[in-house]
Amino acid sequence: MSSTTVGSARSNSRSYESPSGLKYWPLRTHALVVWAVGIAGLWAIWSAGGLAFKHFLDDGPVGDADRWLPKWFEAHRTPFWNDVTWWGSMLADTLVKVALILVVGGTMIAVWRRWHDGLMLAMAVAGEATVFLFSSLVVHRERPPVEHLDPIPPSGSFPSGHTAAATAFYGALFVVVCCHTQRRAIRNAFLALAIIAPLIVATSRVYRGMHHPVDVLAGALLGFCMVLVVRYALDVSCRDADRKARAGEIEVADNVRHLDLSVPIDEEVAS
Repeated sequence: MSSTTVGSARSNSRSYESPSGLKYWPLRTHALVVWAVGIAGLWAIWSAGGLAFKHFLDDGPVGDADRWLPKWFEAHRTPFWNDVTWWGSMLADTLVKVALILVVGGTMIAVWRRWHDGLMLAMAVAGEATVFLFSSLVVHRERPPVEHLDPIPPSGSFPSGHTAAATAFYGALFVVVCCHTQRRAIRNAFLALAIIAPLIVATSRVYRGMHHPVDVLAGALLGFCMVLVVRYALDVSCRDADRKARAGEIEVADNVRHLDLSVPIDEEVAS
């Protein structure tokens, strides 16, 4: 095989060896600004939306309708479903979230040799937690007027932090999977997980008297929006690395120059 052929073959493959993708830390100024602005913007929107609902709708027919489902669940509780919904809530428990991020995110970093995939999970959950905490303290909506099956935290009912966390984590996991494979069966499996897990958490939180339906809906939307913010921030980081690499300013592996590795570089360039 000629040296020209060898060189061409190497240019069409992704380099994961020299330099290593782990040598490039993606959270630089541009990406951090995007993430911070996204968090601030979502906090403003969710705080304003929650206050508007609380002051203009919560004391009327809309609020009464929102309180109907927790009351209905309370009237139909059974020991079996009490146990099931406890496990359903645990899907987004703080310790479970931290453990999943460490294990799943750490495995991704070790296997794919870049920080982006693990950071996708961590940044999505950390971002939604920040927005949830400060917006719930601003809105401070009361919990449903039923018996609460879990300890009541100091934060308010709006939005649901558990639902936001489940949507953010499993949604970010789906995005990461899509960045590494185009196989429809795998994508559909993780898409189903990204939909079903938050639904289980949301239903469990309402059943257990911790949130109203509007609270869990707001939490799900928050988690979804945070995944979009984090994906954009990491994509900005990759595009910055690619631009600097093309200009000869830095030398980085191909897997940190492109967030979506499911598409061959030649196809990305052509598109």
